[in-house]
Amino acid sequence: MIELGKRQMLTIVKIAEHGAYLADTVNKDTDPESEESRVLLPKKELPEDAMYMDPIDVFIYRDSKDRLIATTREPLIKLGEVSALKVKDVSNIGAFLDWGLEKDLFLPFKEQKEKVSKGDVVPVRLYVDKSKRLCATMWVKGDEKKTGDYLKNATLLTEILEKNGGALSVGDKSSPEKIMKMTGMSKNEFKKAAGNLYKQRLVRITEDSIELIKDNKR
Repeated sequence: MIELGKRQMLTIVKIAEHGAYLADTVNKDTDPESEESRVLLPKKELPEDAMYMDPIDVFIYRDSKDRLIATTREPLIKLGEVSALKVKDVSNIGAFLDWGLEKDLFLPFKEQKEKVSKGDVVPVRLYVDKSKRLCATMWVKGDEKKTGDYLKNATLLTEILEKNGGALSVGDKSSPEKIMKMTGMSKNEFKKAAGNLYKQRLVRITEDSIELIKDNKR
């Protein structure tokens, strides 16, 4: 079964000029020869050495024409997850978020707790709407603390970096004591906040440093 919004291991069942068709050959209830049970992995994402019946790990979403499509890229959020994403644009029907894929993630007006603007970073959950399309929602019932922590720690770490010229001498391998002294966060809180900023391509992280990416400094 091909699952929308999730990463899964599929099998190459046909290689064509424009890419490879993938199917779930492990699930015996699906027919890999059926058009409905296949999904396209575009040629530009197909490994050069890919062959018929090779397994490949992909994420499934919908393209601009609402067709199921596979990608080897890692999205910033998957089905059911909560993450803080950056608003790329706002239109008269809603907002569009950067989630690391070619087609931006739609955040409808009705799913916004408050008005969002281009450049905002907002905590959202990924869900499938009634039309079987992936969308984002800011209404995350039962996860208020989790989304609050996302926003608080992403925002706090960014402010600390900006006040220190865009960089700090703490990273993945720094001691909990040093991280607490420089950021006021536990090591676990720091790693989650730094990881979230990294996913949004806002910072560079090494074993002993974190730095705002120049283009994103205010």
